[in-house]
Amino acid sequence: MSDRLPPAASTVIVGGGITGTAAAFFLADRGERDVVLLEQGALGSGTTKGGMGGIRHQFTDELDVRLSLMATEFWREFPSFTGSGHEFHERGYLFIAETAEGLAQLKGPLPLYERLGVPVEMLDRQDIEDLVPGIRTDDLAGGRFCGRDGYGDPLVALAGFAAAAVLEGVRVFEGTAVSGLVREGDRVTGVRTAGGDISAERVLLASGVWTAPVAATAGVGVPIWPYRRSIMESGPVPGLAAIPMTIEWESGFHFRPRDGRQRFAMPNLTSDGRAEKGPGAAPDSFDALAYPPLEVPASLEPWVKARAAWRHSALRELDIASRWSCYYEMTPDDHPIVGRVPGVDGLYIAAGFSGHGFMHTPATAQLVVEEMLDGKATTLDISDLSLERFRTGRRPFTATVL
Repeated sequence: MSDRLPPAASTVIVGGGITGTAAAFFLADRGERDVVLLEQGALGSGTTKGGMGGIRHQFTDELDVRLSLMATEFWREFPSFTGSGHEFHERGYLFIAETAEGLAQLKGPLPLYERLGVPVEMLDRQDIEDLVPGIRTDDLAGGRFCGRDGYGDPLVALAGFAAAAVLEGVRVFEGTAVSGLVREGDRVTGVRTAGGDISAERVLLASGVWTAPVAATAGVGVPIWPYRRSIMESGPVPGLAAIPMTIEWESGFHFRPRDGRQRFAMPNLTSDGRAEKGPGAAPDSFDALAYPPLEVPASLEPWVKARAAWRHSALRELDIASRWSCYYEMTPDDHPIVGRVPGVDGLYIAAGFSGHGFMHTPATAQLVVEEMLDGKATTLDISDLSLERFRTGRRPFTATVL
């Protein structure tokens, strides 16, 4: 990592999570020089370190599925692209539904998957038991499975992207917060830090839940806000080392193996005990966002233990070895903002992934780099991800956290 901030750069990336480091990698891979990445803490210390690491194709909207197809090509060949190791555990995603309504929702996108060549199948109870021996199915209406889905390790992948970028000349500064953007007329010309200003031809905000306040310093409103989610990990659980990511459609509870243990993601619980899969509404203002404390509510552990014991016989005496919370970076339609900021030259955003940032990183980072260097993303049309959609009220996506 570098020590002294340079006065100028071709590109400044704000945010050293998985998206920012991947963008740095793709810029360097395209031969871009004088790229600087600024991270207010340590690389990966924000949302990246907290997630489940899921990688899936099973979405409702076509662009999401196409992003997944593009990203998984990279995940499968990660070592050959970056020179670093990262294992994509291609064990599938299994969605299970308890109600007829839930099962109908799972069936809804099947024509989309067939058209795009994604091998997804509907399952009955016996099929589900075959995939996850010991799972409880007597309360299930059925399920949906894609064997090309799976999971990886966000921090391992981030390390690979960062190392490859640094080897190609990207300068990385940890512990360096950006206090504001420098704007001259209709153009952003750099960033402001405690160590001095850095002028730049372009600035990419890959700053997750901190994007809105940074963008506001240039007069740009960005509807991204933090939503706390919690993760728990058990002690060793024999017999479940190779199961797919398993998700209850209605509750949002899901689990998957990690080094002989089980990792659990769960919904938040409301004051009356209801499961909340996602935020009910956007905040009234993005000018002064509230960042909930990153603590795991005491009510979650007993809920997880009870839910896990109900769903699988091997989880009846569950030992929770670790627990943590992280921020999802939410937008009003649960989809990211990726690309140039309309009306402000030199400013780009790749943030607001609403829990899907890691899985789509190789696609969204490459596409935003295409916009930055070529004027337009050409591998996929990402115009629907523009910040412009919120300014006009256009809603091209189905809002869904899972």
